[in-house]
Amino acid sequence: MAPCVKLLQTMWNPAPQCAAIRYSLRMQAATQSAREIPLPFLVSALLTGHIMASMALLVLPALAPEVAREYMIDASLIGYYISLVCAGQLVTLTWLGNITRRYGGCRINQLGHCCVAAGMALMMVPAPVFLAVGAVVVGFGYGFIGPSFSHLLMRFAPPKRRNFIFSLQQTGVPMGGIAAALLCPAIALAFGWRWAMLLSVILLGFVILLMQRGRARWDDDRDAAVRALSPNPLAHVMLVWRTPPLRRIAIAGGAFCWAQFCVGAYTVVACVKVFDMSLIAAGGMLTVVQISSAFGRVLVGWAADAMRNTSRVLAWNAVLMMVICVVSIWMAPDWPLAAIYVLFALHGITSGAWAGAALAEAGRTAPPGAATAALSGALVYFNTGKMFGPIVFANVYLFTQSYGWAFASLAIPALIAWAAMRPIKTK
Repeated sequence: MAPCVKLLQTMWNPAPQCAAIRYSLRMQAATQSAREIPLPFLVSALLTGHIMASMALLVLPALAPEVAREYMIDASLIGYYISLVCAGQLVTLTWLGNITRRYGGCRINQLGHCCVAAGMALMMVPAPVFLAVGAVVVGFGYGFIGPSFSHLLMRFAPPKRRNFIFSLQQTGVPMGGIAAALLCPAIALAFGWRWAMLLSVILLGFVILLMQRGRARWDDDRDAAVRALSPNPLAHVMLVWRTPPLRRIAIAGGAFCWAQFCVGAYTVVACVKVFDMSLIAAGGMLTVVQISSAFGRVLVGWAADAMRNTSRVLAWNAVLMMVICVVSIWMAPDWPLAAIYVLFALHGITSGAWAGAALAEAGRTAPPGAATAALSGALVYFNTGKMFGPIVFANVYLFTQSYGWAFASLAIPALIAWAAMRPIKTK
């Protein structure tokens, strides 16, 4: 009798069937929208976002001498700004590691760029404390951006081209650095440094709108049953540690990240202090660093795909980085300009080439079905290096009063990266 009653209720109440039809139509619309959005648009949109977010991160390092002069603080403290960004980033990477699965990679990417824009707006407030507050908010945004773009690329990038596509997408970091180095010093000297930050806020808003076009397709895998707030914030970190190939790539990535952000943060300050360059000329040197880094990322991504051995390529890169760091000990004001350009170009290539290949390798070596979790956990290790590395660099400088020795200290993370990469054997 009960089954008959239920059948009659269903016949007289068509609401569930209508809801199912509406859901089916929505899914068909999402599928149709997917066919209209090619992979190059996804890669281009993510690359644009990465450029703008990276530009935002490097606005303050590019203007460090000017901002330090206004607030009457030591420009070498810029390393602590990078560390505060990383502290904010680690909060979202650990406590909100599942949020990409809950709301979708596109939406969380948009949220990340929104947080970065909010942090930049806070830093425009005329009080030094807001530089610190804004840095943490920028870090929150960065913690959303990394896992979300990695999630999208792991879904849609063809496996045979994944290293190259990840490395191409990672050129957004140096390209953003180039934009910051070329635009921000000129804007600061002409109108004031806060106008450079305002430009960054506007560009980040453009990225949020750009990403909306593909959201229906890119977020069709979101899972409403997943809790955004992680009950175990260290679960992804422990997943990486328990998986030997992931552990090694995470340690190497943290070491490379240490070096990369020290080079990016201190190039302008070192050129002004050691070589007595103007802010514009020092920005030009930072541009050389970022162009070299972009070239290195594409080269390493191509080499890793061609050799089918990411660990070997990254180990070679670490050895070259050690050599360049040791040479930096002899950095002096009487160096020829050409030698300075070569030195910083090589710093840019060796410290920045690793990122795309390392992220792709982390996704490839993740346990089945755990690529997003593995990437989130690996990013925690990467950003731990980024958080503590600039503090170590700043204190080496304060102890030695030599930027030559400070840059030479980056041989330590190079050695760590080499040791981590050497044992890995890719099948």
